[in-house]
Amino acid sequence: MNLISVSIVLLFVATITARELNKFSRNGKCDCVCGVRGRGNRIVGGYEATPHEFPWTVGLFRQGKLYCGASLISENFLLTAAHCVDGISPVEIKAYFGGHNITKDYTEMRRIKKIHQHESFNIFSFDNDIALLELAKGIKFGPKVQPACLPDGSVREFSGSEGIVAGWGRLAEKQQTSMSLQTVTVPVWSREECATAGYGSKRITENMICSGYVEGGKDACQGDSGGSLGIPLPTGNIQIIGVVSWGRGCGRKNLPGIYTNVVNYLPWINRRLKNECLCSPRPLPKTFSDFVTFPDN
Repeated sequence: MNLISVSIVLLFVATITARELNKFSRNGKCDCVCGVRGRGNRIVGGYEATPHEFPWTVGLFRQGKLYCGASLISENFLLTAAHCVDGISPVEIKAYFGGHNITKDYTEMRRIKKIHQHESFNIFSFDNDIALLELAKGIKFGPKVQPACLPDGSVREFSGSEGIVAGWGRLAEKQQTSMSLQTVTVPVWSREECATAGYGSKRITENMICSGYVEGGKDACQGDSGGSLGIPLPTGNIQIIGVVSWGRGCGRKNLPGIYTNVVNYLPWINRRLKNECLCSPRPLPKTFSDFVTFPDN
């Protein structure tokens, strides 16, 4: 391989990196990339995230206090848990964007125009624990505010994946919520593994995902509800596979966190988004050999 070929490859790699926050289109109407993680580590047993590492993570405030999380999925919509909005008027909620220490360095605040709560949400079982929040004014994407990716539906089983949770929830049971964004990585369980958890097999529906450690110690907690359980795509973009829903305590042995299974609700989500533009993950770069011609021997 000669010097010119190497230069072409390096130029290609640099171009893809520069485009990370720029222009790839899913449907011809949209010109943006989703799930681009900020460079850079709560929650129970987790670490403080690098500032703006998860730029889709939104803090929901009511009566001046953080009470739930949400994820930005488009310029006008947030994804959250139904139990975070059940019985609440849109005028009671404020959404804060772009913050690491959410009460001090947020970049944008938005009121909520409409709550789209799943019509079959069960407050007793927490089945169908999902909702969309429609913003009163659209948000502009930038380095500190970016949308996460939704699954495309081609994969419906995520067991064995390493799930990433981020939020400002409690650092442990009975402790205060965190001032700075925290993150933790927890393995996703299979349905068979989930049935053996301490909740009992009948408590977990097909609309739920279990994620955590059998020995406990790492988990989402109160205040993280409504936030995302994400996994990285091969490109590195983060897609949301779960919404923080419920659990017994925080980080207890054989009691994993329970998350709403987002892939089951893609038709429901898309019907409510209507013609809303959804950003796409950046495509996989072509193979090295596609860009370099090797001389014949």
